[in-house]
Formats: sequence, structure tokens, C-alpha cells
Amino acid sequence: MHLKYQPDGTKQRAHDADRTQGAAGIRDMKLTDLKTGATARVVSVVSADGSAPQELGRRLAELGFLPGEAVRVVARGILAREPIAVRVGTGTFALRLFEAACIRVCPEQTLAG
Repeated sequence: MHLKYQPDGTKQRAHDADRTQGAAGIRDMKLTDLKTGATARVVSVVSADGSAPQELGRRLAELGFLPGEAVRVVARGILAREPIAVRVGTGTFALRLFEAACIRVCPEQTLAG
């Protein structure tokens, strides 16, 4: 079981975290569901279906996919398939769909100008 730390210091189970809402009532989503060009904040890194190895979460964290970090989908592969190019911090990484599906994000609101 994966536990997710909350801002108030408490923990909750990952399946409960999937149902939480981010700032301004927006639900968190998989990074794979984020539109190209959209910016979001990482909420958590968990196995999408329990089949991903534990090392994957560690690898993604080492790349910079940590809670609170800003991410942006830069591009997608041919026919919107694999890989997807994601910018986090100062780096851009190509992720396979199953890797990106492990990253939960909360889209940032864009101000109409």
C-alpha cells in the first residue's frame, strides 16, 4: 500500500488520494490526461494499477517528479502516442505512457487575459 503525505502532515491511502480535489475544486488527474502545453503541479507518484515496480517511483522522483513541482507536457509521439515529452524544473524528459500514468497532477488555472 502506498501512503501519500498531506500538507497538514497526515497520511492517507493512495486510493483515497485519487478522489481528493486540488486547489479551487479541480480534481487531480494522471499526467497522461494533461493536454499538450498545459501546466500542472505534481500531487503524487503512485503505481497506476499496482503493477509498476517500486524502483519506477524512485526513478521518477530522482528526475524531479516530486509533489509541488510544476510540470508541462511539451509534445506527444506520433498519433498522440508514446513517448510524451514532459518538462519538469529545468529538464525535459521523454516518458512512456505507463510511466506518465504513475504521476498524479493538478492542473493550474490559467488567467484569461
